[in-house]
Amino acid sequence: MMSQQLIASAMSRTTAAAVQFGKTSILPHPAVPLKSATAFQLQYNRCITLHSSVDTAKYSQRIYNNVSRLYARRMIELASFSAATVASTTQMEAGFMIEKPKEWQTVDLVEQRKQFGESISSLGKTKLSRVWAAGSRIANLTLLASPLFILAPVAYITSSDSKPNHWAWDYAVWAIEQAGPTFIKLTQWATTRNDLFSSEFIEHFSKLQDNTRGHSWKQTESILKDAFGEGYMDLFQFESGTEMRQQDKISPIGSGCIAQVYKAKLKKDTNLVAAGSDVAIKVTHPHILHKVCVDFYILNKITEWIESIPYVNLDYLSMKDSVEQFRDIMLPQLDLRVEARNLKRFRRNFADDPRVDFPQPISELTTDKVLVESFIHGEPILNYCEEGRKPKKDREQLAELGLETVMKMIFLYDFVHGDLHPGNILVNRNKKARGSPLCLNMIDCGLVVEMGERDHVNLVKVLGAFIKRDGNLAGHLMIDTAKKCNANEMDVELFCRGLEKIIHDDEEQNFLESVGDYLADICYLACKHKVKLEASFINAALACEIMEGIASKLYPTMKVQNIALPMVFKAEVMHGLAGMKRSFF
Repeated sequence: MMSQQLIASAMSRTTAAAVQFGKTSILPHPAVPLKSATAFQLQYNRCITLHSSVDTAKYSQRIYNNVSRLYARRMIELASFSAATVASTTQMEAGFMIEKPKEWQTVDLVEQRKQFGESISSLGKTKLSRVWAAGSRIANLTLLASPLFILAPVAYITSSDSKPNHWAWDYAVWAIEQAGPTFIKLTQWATTRNDLFSSEFIEHFSKLQDNTRGHSWKQTESILKDAFGEGYMDLFQFESGTEMRQQDKISPIGSGCIAQVYKAKLKKDTNLVAAGSDVAIKVTHPHILHKVCVDFYILNKITEWIESIPYVNLDYLSMKDSVEQFRDIMLPQLDLRVEARNLKRFRRNFADDPRVDFPQPISELTTDKVLVESFIHGEPILNYCEEGRKPKKDREQLAELGLETVMKMIFLYDFVHGDLHPGNILVNRNKKARGSPLCLNMIDCGLVVEMGERDHVNLVKVLGAFIKRDGNLAGHLMIDTAKKCNANEMDVELFCRGLEKIIHDDEEQNFLESVGDYLADICYLACKHKVKLEASFINAALACEIMEGIASKLYPTMKVQNIALPMVFKAEVMHGLAGMKRSFF
């Protein structure tokens, strides 16, 4: 239908041009190359000169008819080509149509987080009770850290093999474990940044990535009885290590900062998992809710005080906003029913990719303190990070797959695993898929980053500009989307120029290949020129940075652009952003 319309339009233009030709001379049509029109004109002039003795009117009419036919044929060819081009472009764009997450239309994230925070907070309602809780917590943390004031200087002046050095590191690891989930999370993130911290630091604190000190079986048993009653042993046959143990000798196979995990076999069928299947039973540590709530109360007050320091413009780093956003995404992790919902959404998002998998939660056996899910058989990705231990090809495939997965989470699904340290990534082969490809299994999905449609489209614009190395565009977008900006015209210009210089000075590196360096420079410029950074941008950049830290160990020379740019394009298509075609074609 479109082709017929274009051809009809071309024919009407041809008739008008032919009439004009009869009166004066050939006028080039916009769609006809100037060279072709000139050739027609020369041919006509030559014929008029050679046959001046013949009846000019009749010969002119014949030439007019011939030239009109040639012109019409050319216009039909151009119209057909134009119609085919439009059709192919439309088909290509349709092939890239990406559905927006349906949660954007059904969930109010701000209200949901506010209600959850109010319902779960264990802080007192009066100011006195909150101050007392914060003071007691600070005293406890100070007492934990006090031995390091003696051990650290002694370890510094002695050799790395000395006993004081070992004592200092062992005590530091123990103190972090005792400090609670908030500090363990921060340390787990730090151990993924081998470009920021020493190898000795990473070597000692890496122990916290896949195993921390847990609680006793007696405490676990009490929680299981509350969840399933006295007959909980009729549901599960517990396993400890590699051998079945008696009830009084059951020990966890792993322990994290929020909960510890037991391996068992189901004794009864469920809706999704059959009896006899291996399952993981996750049980929260006792009394962690109060610790986490008080920690975030203290961090909130500290960042509020830092941002209020005059003349240094630290409020433009959005530290307080980042702490509040981190609190909003960490507190739900304390309710294991939230993790079960997260697992279902992750499984839905990656259902078509046999190289990425998540545990299957069993909803009928899940409560706020107990999560039962399918057991993942695999080995930690840490085993692949050691050069020479695994085939180079496998390591490179995992690096590319890991980065691609995180890019999809950020740009396409707005649902990012917020705890992707190496201890939460297991590797196996998907024997159900053709060729048994390597498969990344992501566990411990209680901590997720989710922004909502408004913040997500802003993030896509800003990160897309950085990945495309357009510093000026990135700067103006960050200013336009900032909730607070006291920058004058000169500050705006200098901020954008600063970003352009950062990108220009680092020609060999892309934003996602050196997120840490970029982020430090961007924060400096934001403070200097009074541009408030959005917390969503910082948190997404940190998620990229964590995955970059893992990928750099697996595949140091990987070209991030080849994976990131297609994801940016798809996200732009999803949001229907103007200029999308120019960025791609």
